[in-house]
Amino acid sequence: MRFPHVQRILTSLDRIHSYHCINEEADHIMLVGESGVGKSTLLAMYANKHPPIEHEEFTEVPVLYAALGPSPTPKTLAHTLLKALGDQKWYMGREIELSARLVFLIKQCHVRLVIIDEANHLIDRGGEKTLHTAADWIKRLVDATRVSFVLAGIPRTTRLLDTNDQLRDRFREVIEIERLSIDPKPAALEFCSALRTFKRYLKDLPTIDISSSDVTSLFAFATDGRLRDIRRLLVRAVELAYEQPSPKLTDLILAESFRQVIYPCAPDDRNPFHKTFDKTPLVRIGEPFASDKESK
Repeated sequence: MRFPHVQRILTSLDRIHSYHCINEEADHIMLVGESGVGKSTLLAMYANKHPPIEHEEFTEVPVLYAALGPSPTPKTLAHTLLKALGDQKWYMGREIELSARLVFLIKQCHVRLVIIDEANHLIDRGGEKTLHTAADWIKRLVDATRVSFVLAGIPRTTRLLDTNDQLRDRFREVIEIERLSIDPKPAALEFCSALRTFKRYLKDLPTIDISSSDVTSLFAFATDGRLRDIRRLLVRAVELAYEQPSPKLTDLILAESFRQVIYPCAPDDRNPFHKTFDKTPLVRIGEPFASDKESK
């Protein structure tokens, strides 16, 4: 689905992916956004669009994508990237040996773009010393490989740049994927456009106009503007609609879908698709979008 903000990010990825100059520094991007806005889906899709190419003497990997697990260290980060490259001995060796092999294989496989997703786990692991170590390791990898990198994660990922001036100098471009919103007006129009795109996928299913301004406002309350939740809500709503004798996507179907996949046991006055909804954000304790320290 080519939403306007998605197209802008894809254009930036294409730009740094197409970079090729041995004697100049590559361009790099940090991509941040709260959980559920579509970062990982977008990046994985981009990597899948540029699959490995088998040559007679080597395997070319145009885009190397890897998502970090919890509590990574430079050594486990090297493990993750080597495994993604297809190295059969990704788990063998000391950190210095793993790093050297990683640099060699990135060059040998003609990697043009390295995407490190869930980079916020580098920050979650420990204190300032750990943070400095991780930032310095990435900086050295960037310098040694001379290919473009994308670091992606939730907003606090930018702390990596705060701890290392040289890394910050390399990742000058920070792109934020914001949640869809109904304020100000241009944002509301983009939200309506996104729902119009989803509506086209409903094909022959009779439906209320989910892209109208009134219903868009309800989706804003129900999903907090997160693409993952919009998709989840609509997928379940379509399933529920087709369970009816006369399939149709209605506000009642959306209300039930909301109760099933967004806010189980939601009171009617806290269900955006119920006529008694009180039209206040779902940010109270125990509600779906209560303040989450993990997303900051």
